Amino acid sequence: MSYDYDLIIIGAGAAGLSLLLALDETKYTQSVKIIERSSGPQNDRIWSFWNNNSVPDYLKEIITREWQTWAISTDDSSFSMSHTYHRYCSIRSESLMKLALERIQIKTHFDIEFDSDVMSVDSVNDHALVTTQRSHLTARWVIDTRPPPLKTDHNGLLQCFYGEEIVTEGEVFNPSSVKLMQQLASSELGIEFIYILPFSANHALVEFTCFSPIALERSVLQARLKTRMQEIVGSQKYKVERKECAMLPMYNVNENTNNKNRHIIYAGIAGGAMRASTGYSFLACQRWAKQCASELKSRQSLSASTPLSLFTPISSVYRKMDRLMLTVLRNDMGIGVTIFVQMFKKVKPARFARFMTEQATIIDFMCVIWAMPKFAFLRALFSRGKWSGRVE
Repeated sequence: MSYDYDLIIIGAGAAGLSLLLALDETKYTQSVKIIERSSGPQNDRIWSFWNNNSVPDYLKEIITREWQTWAISTDDSSFSMSHTYHRYCSIRSESLMKLALERIQIKTHFDIEFDSDVMSVDSVNDHALVTTQRSHLTARWVIDTRPPPLKTDHNGLLQCFYGEEIVTEGEVFNPSSVKLMQQLASSELGIEFIYILPFSANHALVEFTCFSPIALERSVLQARLKTRMQEIVGSQKYKVERKECAMLPMYNVNENTNNKNRHIIYAGIAGGAMRASTGYSFLACQRWAKQCASELKSRQSLSASTPLSLFTPISSVYRKMDRLMLTVLRNDMGIGVTIFVQMFKKVKPARFARFMTEQATIIDFMCVIWAMPKFAFLRALFSRGKWSGRVE
């Protein structure tokens, strides 16, 4: 049977575009189409990560900025970490899209369709059928990177945030240090803090973030940021260049777990690429994209009836640790401030960065565990069935 495309990728976010670029690196020669619902390239998000040479070379060229210092603060204390090798980095969505479009323009077997909503994805015999508002498309394989709907009966939390990228008239920010958690505190909403990504002394992304057991309205988040912004910029006038607002699942997600059709695979958040306890996913997407591209390359000559194997980019040990951490927080949201402060006080920067990027050694794990409040974690451990392998 002939297909419209060898591979259809639904969604042009971090997972979808990273897979296209990884396929190009492998010299993949089969037809690939990306279907994206937005009307064109968007400057709507920034992906951040600790770079330790695990990022492909072609992505290093589009890194927006790097910082070797990152910090945390509460009302009465502040701590910072610095490391020249494990630098904190950010990449804009528009930069990743521009790089992908450059590849698409010179590779006739790559294509992208904007302003296209996928209505359904179905399995038909030995291929997949993708239905959009414009057409019906067939493919040997489909990679669906759309985020899944948020659960209401989860046992974790939701990371709710509203941010504004601003430019101030005068110098306000320290451009050498990222504020991962500024003004960290527990409140009636949950665990809240301000995230500041400074691009210069007068240009930064400032976000109000809350780890909450329930979904928070945009207006609530916006009001909290407005109050904090007055404290941060003082009397300085500023211009808002863009806004962003989202809710991320802080519970383990993997739609492939019960997926019986290996011709339709979920990726990105839906494929288990996001750390439940942190919301970081960019490096996990790169690991997944590299392995998936390698497998697709090796199966170019195989029949469509040969299913793709599944690869969870975050190992079970991290998923279990995240699940335990979230149980601790659910049991006592107030302890969240202590946990994060202890991490900064007792864990060395390199260990912290390796732990955050799923590259921790056994000693790193031991140091992180030792930094935690013991009783709270032991209580959570036993309350969850003595470290069961069940993943929610």
